[in-house]
Amino acid sequence: MKIDKTLAVAAAAWLATAAHAADTLPAGTLITGQVSGASTVLLGLDHLFTDEPGTNTTALAAADVEFITADAALAVDFFADGRVQVWNNTGATTLPGNYTLSFSFTGLGQPLTSFVPLDTTQLAAGSISLQLISPSTLSLTLTNVSFTTEFGSVTGQVASAVPEPAGLALMAAGLGLIALRRGRRSA
Repeated sequence: MKIDKTLAVAAAAWLATAAHAADTLPAGTLITGQVSGASTVLLGLDHLFTDEPGTNTTALAAADVEFITADAALAVDFFADGRVQVWNNTGATTLPGNYTLSFSFTGLGQPLTSFVPLDTTQLAAGSISLQLISPSTLSLTLTNVSFTTEFGSVTGQVASAVPEPAGLALMAAGLGLIALRRGRRSA
């Protein structure tokens, strides 16, 4: 009987806590992108990469590239786990010029807290800069880059704050443990 009470209290405490494994960039998140430099238009998946009004806004699709620059030099792919991958779409190893990409997100569960390089192993020369502009906007700049392979890529990682367990859940768990301890002393 005591084991049943212990398991019941543990289950109640576990169910009362907040979820910790939510996607950083959930599928369906609305993304508005801008590009400046060598290309000035960003074409979105929701508009089938057609140059038309509103094409710079698209929803995150888990299995598809979300944006391509109008000069077709760059493709940008977002992943639910927070990865942002930028592909050299030219077929050559060099990508001359400067590309500054910025993306704003609508409908995030938690504010973004960082944007850092994750994989730059295919970058041979040039520079990339990643910056978190606000809790819902990030920026990435590529300057005169060359890659070790054709269609090379660089990957950044965005992160958001992990929600802490609710204060009431912690209090309930503590009271449950106290009650369990008292019950053992009485028996």
